[in-house]
Amino acid sequence: MSHVPETVKQYVCVDCQTMHAGTPIHHDGGDHTFEPPAACGACEGSEFVELGGWIHHHD
Repeated sequence: MSHVPETVKQYVCVDCQTMHAGTPIHHDGGDHTFEPPAACGACEGSEFVELGGWIHHHD
């Protein structure tokens, strides 16, 4: 069985629209999920939208 590469979730900062890679959170059993950063590295904003939902996001 070949390994299928996993896609990292990406998040967009609502304040400045900078994209961030999600932080992997490891769970028991080897599974993991991704979470947005606590703060934007560019503007220090704290609200993020997953990239797939960005086009539907409205302020």
